[in-house]
Amino acid sequence: MDLDYGMLGGRRPYYRFGDTDGDPLLVLPGLSDAFQRGEPNRGIAMALTGLYREFSDRDVWVVGRRRHLPVGSSTRDMAAAYATIVDEHDLWPADVVGVSLGGLVAQYLAADYPDYVGSVAIVSAGTRLGGHGEAAVKRWRNWAGKGKWTDVLADTEREVADGYEKTIAPPLIQLAGRVADFRPEVPADVVLSCTASLEHDSREILETIDAPTLVAAGDSDRLFPEPRIREVKDGIDDATLALFKGVGHNLATSKPRELNGVVSRFFDGFRGDGLYP
Repeated sequence: MDLDYGMLGGRRPYYRFGDTDGDPLLVLPGLSDAFQRGEPNRGIAMALTGLYREFSDRDVWVVGRRRHLPVGSSTRDMAAAYATIVDEHDLWPADVVGVSLGGLVAQYLAADYPDYVGSVAIVSAGTRLGGHGEAAVKRWRNWAGKGKWTDVLADTEREVADGYEKTIAPPLIQLAGRVADFRPEVPADVVLSCTASLEHDSREILETIDAPTLVAAGDSDRLFPEPRIREVKDGIDDATLALFKGVGHNLATSKPRELNGVVSRFFDGFRGDGLYP
């Protein structure tokens, strides 16, 4: 398997793996991308190859958002930046997987740049945040602005994790925060990413998306509740919904095999009964 990673243009982290002769797959990560520290490294690259091993026959690009985001950056602006990446590296038409904040960006990428997108999977993202999700992201933005990184990370686990992790992870993070430095590479990017998430509302552009679209989410997502998820599915003509029962916002990492299996079959053109949970 080919493996490459680094910074595109010196500002945007990327990881590339799989079969470089295969069909391109572009993965847009969630808010956690803004929390990264240091340069892309082999450890993260190997973890990603494991997380997305179902796509080893594809040319997989996991591309983060640029560091030092311009003030006022919206999810639509982020989509335009990704379109430039697709164009510059001849990845079109790419199948796209957008997770959480990446799923918000993917909606605009598919709507505004239809020639660049083959099919799209919008994972753990709705037309906009729910009321509880808005309160949580505002809380994270406020703490990030004050440099309370341990509080931000502990609270994100409370909001997105499932099962015992929801209970165990937050106090462990708080304990580690007494000696560890969780400050991200560019703190302002966390604040700007939270603001972009809070301001996102895609209801008026969904009908312009022509790409076959899979909307996949957990039915227990606290940030994007089921009605917000269904709004995406209902707003796109060629959309399919896959709801995972009893799963929260961290679907992509808590059920990677099940999710990636569904996404892979969808991208391969299977739409029949029994494909989805």
